[in-house]
Amino acid sequence: MWGDTDLLKSLSISAKVHGIAPKHSKKRYINTRMPLALAACLVLAVSLSGQMRILFKADYSSAIGERKTVLLEDGSTAMLNTDSAIAVNMKDGKRSVELFKGEVFFDVKPDPSRPFLVHADHSTTRVLGTRFFVNHRKERDEIKVLSGRVEVSDNQIWKDPVVLGEDEMVAVYDTKIGQPKKLDSKLATSWINGFLAYENETLESVIDAINRYHPGMVFFRDDSLRQLKVNGRLSIRDSHDMLKVLQRTMDLKMTYVTDWVVIVG
Repeated sequence: MWGDTDLLKSLSISAKVHGIAPKHSKKRYINTRMPLALAACLVLAVSLSGQMRILFKADYSSAIGERKTVLLEDGSTAMLNTDSAIAVNMKDGKRSVELFKGEVFFDVKPDPSRPFLVHADHSTTRVLGTRFFVNHRKERDEIKVLSGRVEVSDNQIWKDPVVLGEDEMVAVYDTKIGQPKKLDSKLATSWINGFLAYENETLESVIDAINRYHPGMVFFRDDSLRQLKVNGRLSIRDSHDMLKVLQRTMDLKMTYVTDWVVIVG
């Protein structure tokens, strides 16, 4: 693995992002790959420590590849997609959920006297009784409504909230709220039924989704493959099978360094 220049470059960039890039030693006898090995270990340690902090704060969480349904005290349900975590507050007349990571499908029991709030990194969603998703992504939150009506704010104390109705969705970023769009409910609910469905989606986005179900890392050696278009559906029962289906149907070269590390291209 240390002979792969793309992998070493990725590790170096990750180390700089986390502020843990080792300085070059003046001693000639030290192996030049050791600093990158150390960087890899430190990146992993930083990632794991962040995951542990989330799990300590969460009331409910799902493991990689797991889906979990939780019945809340008010009669609402929350279905956690893979690698998700939430904290729930049903005290003092409140109904609120904090989404730390992942994606959750909420089926909210109506209660006009107590709005149901979902807080994520970039957004706050307020509903009375409806069925909707909140997806916590790295650079944005995505809110998707199957039925009912929701209000979405960018965490600026309900400044110019966006109202969504049935089969609508919106993305919320650090500095703005996107325009509401029509939701393809069949694609949005596919993971609930045990598969991922795609229409004209990029291979990079599909691999990113598979990474959420895959206990390991998938890297691109050939960046030109990232924009290849994918149509179809993949069963989420086994992440390795998902990769093998992509490999066969798209005639991709995939190198399995271990079960944990896969290189595309």
